[in-house]
Formats: sequence, structure tokens, C-alpha cells
Amino acid sequence: MVVIVRAVVADVTAYNVGLFIHVLAVVLAFGPTFGYGIFIGFAETKAPNAVPAVLKAVNLTNRYLVTLAMVVVLAAGFYLLAEGDISASESWVQVGFVAIAILFGLVGGFFVPRTRKAIELAERDLTAGGGELSHEYRKVSAQMARVGQLAGLIVAVTIFFMVVKP
Repeated sequence: MVVIVRAVVADVTAYNVGLFIHVLAVVLAFGPTFGYGIFIGFAETKAPNAVPAVLKAVNLTNRYLVTLAMVVVLAAGFYLLAEGDISASESWVQVGFVAIAILFGLVGGFFVPRTRKAIELAERDLTAGGGELSHEYRKVSAQMARVGQLAGLIVAVTIFFMVVKP
């Protein structure tokens, strides 16, 4: 057993650790986002009073997990590019950099302000009574859902390029 552990540890390189950090950061950054639509949709249809709390959890996750992990994805990507036998002109590298730039823009420029707006609208609607979410709220929620699907597609296509390396 000790011999096996030593052999495995001996084969671990700084590049492999960087690659592990890169992949782990991708999982942490984007994994939770694939559940947002399910959580929000469930709250909207089954527990409207929970919508503000779910949206606040999404906002918190975006701020402290998604964004920070995206920074690690980018930093680890630069490390892998610098230390590996990789050219920045490779299509899969360029797709990765374009994707992370778009995703940073979407998080900061669209999702954060839209989620804040959705929280305000949901709280306003639920405070007004009746437990109904307004058309205005539903419009913002639908926008977030559509752009969320686009962001998910960007993540999936980027993972494809990173794995297949066409």
C-alpha cells in the first residue's frame, strides 16, 4: 500500500495540480448554476413566499462561489498555458478565454442586477398580499431563465472544446 501511494505521489506534477485546480474551479463555479432554474421554478410554483430567499441564496452563491471560482478558473488557465505545451492560438484555448470573459460579463452585468431586481419585485409583490408574483416579476424571471440557458450552453460548449481540443 505504501509503495502504491509513493508511486502515485511521485507522478504528481505541479502542472497536474494546476489542472486539478482548474477543473475543480469549473465544477464549483458552474455546477451550482445548473440548479438555479430548478430551485427558482419550484419556489415560484410551489412556494412563492420562498422566492425571495431562493433568489438571495442564488445571489450569495454568485457572489461568493461562482465569481471567486471563475477567478480561479481564469488564473489556473493562465498557469496551464504558461507551464504546459499549449499555444494560446489553439481554438480550444481561445474558446475558453472568450467564454470566461462572456460569463464574467453576464454575471456582473446581467445576473447580479437582474437577481437584485427580482428580489425587490418578489418582496414587493408578496408584501402587497395575496401571495402572487406580478407580471413584472415573471418577466424578469423569464429573462434570467433565458440568459441562464445561454450561459449553460456556453459552459457546455466550452467544456466540449476543452475536452475534445478540436
